[in-house]
Amino acid sequence: MSDTIAERAMTASFFHRLRAASPLLWWTSMAFLICFALCLVLQTVDQRLLNGISVWIKPAKFFLSLALHMLTLAWGISLLPQTTRSGWTVRVMALYMMVAACGEMIYIAGRAALGQASHFNTGTPLSSLLYSLMGLGAVGMLVVTAVIGTLILLKAPPSLMTRAAGSAFILAAVLTHVTAGTLGGMGSHWIGGDQTDATGLPLLGWSTTGGDLRVSHFVSLHLMQAIPLAALTGRSLAVLAVAVAGIAA
Repeated sequence: MSDTIAERAMTASFFHRLRAASPLLWWTSMAFLICFALCLVLQTVDQRLLNGISVWIKPAKFFLSLALHMLTLAWGISLLPQTTRSGWTVRVMALYMMVAACGEMIYIAGRAALGQASHFNTGTPLSSLLYSLMGLGAVGMLVVTAVIGTLILLKAPPSLMTRAAGSAFILAAVLTHVTAGTLGGMGSHWIGGDQTDATGLPLLGWSTTGGDLRVSHFVSLHLMQAIPLAALTGRSLAVLAVAVAGIAA
């Protein structure tokens, strides 16, 4: 019983730490998690399909991914000294992240509500403009991630975890920019196989009949969580192995 109470206290302390580090990112993440759950419900009552799957699957994925991204950034901010956390650089970065993430999700969810594709939708001048603005906002979010990673390396008390976190944020931002740029240049994520998500993996949608650049994009983005998790082992070799594996993917 005492172990259970201690574990609950540690969990509560961890989440309190995230909320205190950046209330803006914390509450935006909570709102996105609620929207994620709402999208799951909408899949059961709205039978419309896009590329062979529910129109609400893409918004669900992005709400969940961005919530995790912002919570991870809040955790990274919590590693910084109080003077840095309360400085204008971190506050501006958090504000931009919130605005850009909300703008991206309004666009993606709005397209879903209309039964239209959000990505690679350039059929009209307005569609092309909106898609470009979403891409620009996403690049800005990667810049925020890299800046916070740099601050961790420069300002946080040195340790394996802070080195892993700072490096992970920067590496994830760079690799995600490369994979996203490749996706945008190709105008599609499929490489051979069926040009539909109907035969893809559940929720993720990754192709099971050919190549799919979304796999590399996913791995690149989530290195910012994977590398710090490897640091929990206390072994630099584990951190390096995860980083190398992510780059190779």
